Amino acid sequence: MKVEGLKSLTIIILSGVLAYVTVFALKTGKDVTVKVSKNGTIELDARDGQSLTQLLDNGFEAVKTTPEDDEETTARKLSEMRALRRTLKSHGYYALNDSELVHKIRGLEKDDSLSVELREVLYDLEGPFSLPGTLRGADSRMWQAIADLYEGIKAEPRDDSQLFATLYTKFIQQETVFSPFKHEVTAEGVLLHDTNADDKPMMFTCPDSFLKQGITVLVKPVGGSSNIMRQFTVQQNAMFHACAARTPFEFLSGSEMKLGLNRVAFDQLFPPRLADAERFQGRGTLSVIIYPRNTQPALFASSAE
Repeated sequence: MKVEGLKSLTIIILSGVLAYVTVFALKTGKDVTVKVSKNGTIELDARDGQSLTQLLDNGFEAVKTTPEDDEETTARKLSEMRALRRTLKSHGYYALNDSELVHKIRGLEKDDSLSVELREVLYDLEGPFSLPGTLRGADSRMWQAIADLYEGIKAEPRDDSQLFATLYTKFIQQETVFSPFKHEVTAEGVLLHDTNADDKPMMFTCPDSFLKQGITVLVKPVGGSSNIMRQFTVQQNAMFHACAARTPFEFLSGSEMKLGLNRVAFDQLFPPRLADAERFQGRGTLSVIIYPRNTQPALFASSAE
């Protein structure tokens, strides 16, 4: 079969011919000829045994622009190329560099075979998920996947999740993201004069701070002669509103953090006999290590209580 048209034929006709001829060739195995030639006729070769890829290669080659094309020819080929791509999209075929492909992938069911294979690419840390930087830039939505994993473990205790096992092991061993020593930060210790009189050293955060009641911190003055870190259990003070870094994101991004101290705690950390001008004003710089809530830090920490 040979289908030909004048140069004035629209690319929509070409697209319909391509779709029809492709199906015809694949179903019957017969030779088909349809071409888009440089002089304007529409003709494309499809031989017995020729693959769909080869067929499409011929089609794309026919509408590929060249330096020799004049302005009118270039415009026509670009228009035909766009129409050819639209035809392929209508049948579910997308170029890898087509952003619309991502939109279509978002609509896949999680049990779709392609979805399963894409997850394998993620698990293998390959392609667009390769290291480094796989999760850099990810926000708190990724936590939903971790929380879902945990719920699955509780529902099926015998379920073998290597990811959960690794996370739990790192937590127990206080390694990588769970290592408090990796997150030692500098904070400003501020003397609070309005705390209830108490001979017990106390440390405070703002009511809306991510450092909740009961969290343990180890602190020492920056520039001091001793490396011993004192242990405090954080309290929240409704009157303290100057703690600056209130969220973990602000904290990890380097925003200044402030911790309130009652007089006993302040004098323990900044002995009056060693006080400089800043400390006489009720301020001092601290090195801080934060531990998970209700945990007991390393034995080398000297308790402030």
